Amino acid sequence: MQASSFCRLALAVWLGLAAPAQAASLAEAFDRAWAARQAVSEARQQLRDSQREASDAWLPGPPALTLSQRSDRLDRNAGLREWEVELSAPLWLWGQRELARRLAEREQDAEQHARALARWQLAGALREAWWEARLAELDAAAAQQRLHTQRALEADAMRRVNAGQEAPLAHNQAAGARAQAETDWLRAQAQARRALNQFTAAARGAALPQQAEPAHPSALPDAHPLLASLDARVAAAQARLAQANGDSRDAPELALTLTRERGARSEPYQNLAKLSLKIPFGGQARNGPRMAQANVELSEALAELHAGREQLAQDIDSARLARELGQQQARAQAEALQLAEQRLGWIQRAVRAGQLSAPEQWRAQSELHEARSQAQRAQLEAGRAHSRYLQAIGALP
Repeated sequence: MQASSFCRLALAVWLGLAAPAQAASLAEAFDRAWAARQAVSEARQQLRDSQREASDAWLPGPPALTLSQRSDRLDRNAGLREWEVELSAPLWLWGQRELARRLAEREQDAEQHARALARWQLAGALREAWWEARLAELDAAAAQQRLHTQRALEADAMRRVNAGQEAPLAHNQAAGARAQAETDWLRAQAQARRALNQFTAAARGAALPQQAEPAHPSALPDAHPLLASLDARVAAAQARLAQANGDSRDAPELALTLTRERGARSEPYQNLAKLSLKIPFGGQARNGPRMAQANVELSEALAELHAGREQLAQDIDSARLARELGQQQARAQAEALQLAEQRLGWIQRAVRAGQLSAPEQWRAQSELHEARSQAQRAQLEAGRAHSRYLQAIGALP
């Protein structure tokens, strides 16, 4: 295959690879990714809502109906008959309902903040996959350009060898460089495809955005999703401990029993009514494990909150510094690109004047393409650093 045909084929393959990367913004990709995960989050929220509604009920549990019948048919069959209907219901202890309601409210709040935390974590994963795909895309384009340059150098070396101006070693070296460039290009193509597939899977089929995130977030949450979630977990653990301390025994049970009975066939039926109250006792065997478990959960939540605050402060500081350094590196690479353009202009004039050979111009052009690729990469790295800073401060796409 000739060099021009191969390059046209390579360009077509590359355009096919990059074709989906034109439409969606990162915010649209994030909305699409979250919509695919929202069903589970809504199911969890419905569970907490039902627990909240249960804590507002008049009874801590459902009432029960008991039906029984007693007779002497098995032995003497003298006509003894008894039918009994009992309706029983548990009752709230003093303060028990308020403790249950407070716990349900705290767990409901914790679930809402956990949902916001899940959105924030998804945004972070999507941002990383997005920038990996864009950087891999740039690397593949740069590898393609290097392959094009090496093929041109190989063709020029062959021409010079055939003209007797160079030894065959020159063409051998150029062919080796071209083969290595081709290998690098194929490897970069495969990596770009993998990175694009990973982003597409994370974004549930959304196209790869090409625009960087805005310099300033459109809106910031009232509290960082991570800290808000940890705070809510602490509040829920405190409410669970308070319930374990205040709920020292099972709920009492009130029962109304109606009985219709007779002792023999000759006796008339009698109707009886009975009202009973069952009061269970508490004990260390019942309450000790519950209180110990609640204490463990509270201690763990407090420890995670303390560690989360420290880690988040460090992450924000590191992200801010990385963003500043990324911007400085982008400016330095832009300056290096300008110098490479200036150097290529001088070399082109020297080649036209016969002072330098054509391979020198090809090498200068290769250096220019490399400088342009490095400048573009520095811009993308600066954009990734900015996205990581937005992620650290809790801003969503």
